[in-house]
Amino acid sequence: MSTQKGRRDHYLPQGYLRGFIDPARENEEKLLWKLNVPSKQWAEKSTKALGFVHGFYDYAGSGPEIDSLPSADGTFSELENEFPAVREKLLSLRKKGFRNWTKHLDFLLRYMDMIRARSPIYFAHREAAWKATPTWIIDKVDGNKITLKSMEGRPPPDNFIKNRTISQMREEIQKNGAWLRDFNWALRYTESVAEPFVASEAPFVADEIQKGVSDDEALKHPDTLLYFPVCWQVCLFGSIRRFDRGTDKLESRDMEVARRKYRAFAKEFLISPTKLDDIANFCGTQPPESSAAASG
Repeated sequence: MSTQKGRRDHYLPQGYLRGFIDPARENEEKLLWKLNVPSKQWAEKSTKALGFVHGFYDYAGSGPEIDSLPSADGTFSELENEFPAVREKLLSLRKKGFRNWTKHLDFLLRYMDMIRARSPIYFAHREAAWKATPTWIIDKVDGNKITLKSMEGRPPPDNFIKNRTISQMREEIQKNGAWLRDFNWALRYTESVAEPFVASEAPFVADEIQKGVSDDEALKHPDTLLYFPVCWQVCLFGSIRRFDRGTDKLESRDMEVARRKYRAFAKEFLISPTKLDDIANFCGTQPPESSAAASG
């Protein structure tokens, strides 16, 4: 286990980001196009320079009890190492219209759930939940008598929240995306790098049509749609409702809708194989409906 702290921890693995490289740019130093959402400016970036936070998966504090905790790297390694090969196997099915792509579905569900659990959004949600959880500090124990420092419940210490969140992240990933098997899945693809799928800082998203309900209720609603762009050529869609077609090529209009959806989802940045001026200035929160992306 590496004890080095403050490293560049990628919540978007570089192996995942490489799936959004234009083949014509593979020899470039800065391979990807990044749209900075707040400034609406495009810039060329390397995979190393995207989707990371220094020390994001470092345990807080020091001491033998901290040093003995399992590293996040070990939790990620299997899925990270296998993903590029699985993606290439998936893309090799293009000539056959992606027939039998579902043989890779189990791995892809595990991978996309790892992306969810290791994300800054997941960490922020867990931090908020812990800060809303009252705890009490024991002052001393005398036989069966426990004395508290205060009768007033307070949120746990920040170090506890950070370390417990990393542990919960690992527990989530070890569930192997079991909850995603309750959904029906469809693959949609494009053949033109000029009309690609794009991804945001949080590529695995739920388009929740129902507002004002709990996350569990929203996910179970038939109108909720899950999105996960595997690479610029392929995106997976998930729904409780069965899709009319499990595999389909999207036309230009539907690809535009998919990109504008991600532009609306993104808070920090978008990644793309090519500079796309049509979404740089898009400010709408409700992109036009697609005729094929969801149920086609």
